[in-house]
Amino acid sequence: MHDEELNDQDAQEMAGIVERYEAMLSSDASSFFDLMELESLIEHYLHEGQHRKAQQVLKFAGSLYPESLSLQLREAQLMAGTGNLKRAIPRLRNLLAFEPSNDEIHLTLATLYSQLDQHQEAIHHYRQALDLGDAVYRGDLFIDIALEYENIGHWDRAVAVLQEALLENPNNETALHELGFCLESMGKSTEAVGAFQQFVDDHPYSCPGWYNLGNALQRTGAHAKAIEAYDFALVIDDGFSPALLQKASALTMVEDYDQALECYSESMLLDAPQANIFTLMGECKERVGHLSEAEEYYLNALELDGDFADAHVGLGVVAEMREDWTGSMKHFERAMALEPENVEYHILLGGILKKIGMHDEADLIYANALRLEPDNLEVHLEAAENLQANERHEEALGLLDAVPPASTEDPLVICRRFVSLYSLGRTKTAYSILDLGIEKVHDLCQLLAELFPGIEQDAEFSLRVLNAPRKS
Repeated sequence: MHDEELNDQDAQEMAGIVERYEAMLSSDASSFFDLMELESLIEHYLHEGQHRKAQQVLKFAGSLYPESLSLQLREAQLMAGTGNLKRAIPRLRNLLAFEPSNDEIHLTLATLYSQLDQHQEAIHHYRQALDLGDAVYRGDLFIDIALEYENIGHWDRAVAVLQEALLENPNNETALHELGFCLESMGKSTEAVGAFQQFVDDHPYSCPGWYNLGNALQRTGAHAKAIEAYDFALVIDDGFSPALLQKASALTMVEDYDQALECYSESMLLDAPQANIFTLMGECKERVGHLSEAEEYYLNALELDGDFADAHVGLGVVAEMREDWTGSMKHFERAMALEPENVEYHILLGGILKKIGMHDEADLIYANALRLEPDNLEVHLEAAENLQANERHEEALGLLDAVPPASTEDPLVICRRFVSLYSLGRTKTAYSILDLGIEKVHDLCQLLAELFPGIEQDAEFSLRVLNAPRKS
C-alpha cells in the first residue's frame, strides 16, 4: 500500500512538472526548472514516445546546464529512441570515459548492443550494471544476461546465471521459468527434474518451484508425479491458474478426463474464459465419446473467437466420428484456411478425403503438406496409403523411397513398401524386405496383416507368421 501511495505521489509530481512546462511554452513566459525536473520531463516524453517534445526539453535544458553529463546521457538515449543507434553508442562510450561507474550508461549500452545482436558486448555491460547498480534491479539484470547467453546458444552459461539469480533471490519467478526453458532446450529433462526437486527441498513453500517441478516431471512422462507437484503448488496458492491448467493437461495424459474437466472449469473461475480452454474441455468430452457435449464446448470456444482453428478441428473430429464427412471437411478446411502452414490440419483433411474416395484431392493436400515439411514421416505414410488405395503403387513406392533416411527401417514404411511391391506382383522383393524387417521387428507380420488383411490368405505369409521369432 505504501508503494502504491509513493507511485501516486510521483505521478502527481510528474503531472505537475509537465503542466508547468507546457504552460510555459503556451504562454511564452519563462519558468525555472532544476536539472532533475528537466531529466524527468525528458524521461516522461521518451516513455510516452513523444520524441520531438523530448528533444525540445533537451535543447532547453542544454541551454541552462551545458556542462551536465546526465543531459548528454539523455541525448544519447534520445538518439537510440529514434533509431540512431550507431550515433548513440560512441556518445555513450565517450560519457563512460568520464563516468565509468555510471550503471545507467552501462545499462543503456547493453540494451543497444543487444538490439544490434552484439551479444557479448551486451553481456559485458549488463555485468557492469549488475556490479554497480541498485540492488532492486539485480534480479532483472540476471535475466537480461541469461537471455543474451540464450541468444548465442550458450545454454550452460545461461543456466549458471539463472542459478546465481535464484541463490540471491529464490522468489525470482522469471529465473525459475527460464531455468526450466534452458534445461529443456539443452535436452536435459532429467537434470531439470533434479534441479527443481532440489529447489523445492530447499524452499518447500515456493509455489513457482513446485509448478516448475511439475512441468519438468511432465516432460519426462512422469504424469502422476507431475500432478502431485501441481497439487503442492495449489495448496500453497489455490489461485495459481497455470498450475491448474498444467494439472489438467497431466490428468488428460493419464486419461482422467473428469478430473481434468474440473480443473479447467476451476481455472475459468480464476481467469476470464478463453477459447483454448473450452477447446481442451471439448477434447476431454470427445475422448470419452460424449460428442454432443464436446460439440457444445467447441462452439463455446468459437463464440469467444470465431477464428480459433483448434475449435474448428474439434468440430471436424466430432463430425468425422459421426460419419458426417461433409461437416468434417468443412471444419478441417476452415482450420487450414486459418493456419495454412499447419501440417496436422493437412493430415486431418487428407484423411477425410481418402476415406470418401477423393484420392486425387487428398493427393494434392498431402503434396502441399510435404512441401511444408518434406521430412514429415506421417505425411509420407498417409500419402502412400492414399496412393495405394487408388492402386497407384509405383507412385507410392517413389514416395516411400523419399522418406527421411533415418526412417527407412520404420515398421510402417516396410509394411507400406511390401503392400505396393506385392500388389505389383514383385513378391520375391516384397518378401525379402519383410524378412529383413522381421529380424528387427518381431511383430511386423501382425502389423502388416492389420494394414493389408488379404495377405493372411497367402501361404508364404502364413509360413513367416509361424516361423516369426517370439518376444522373449
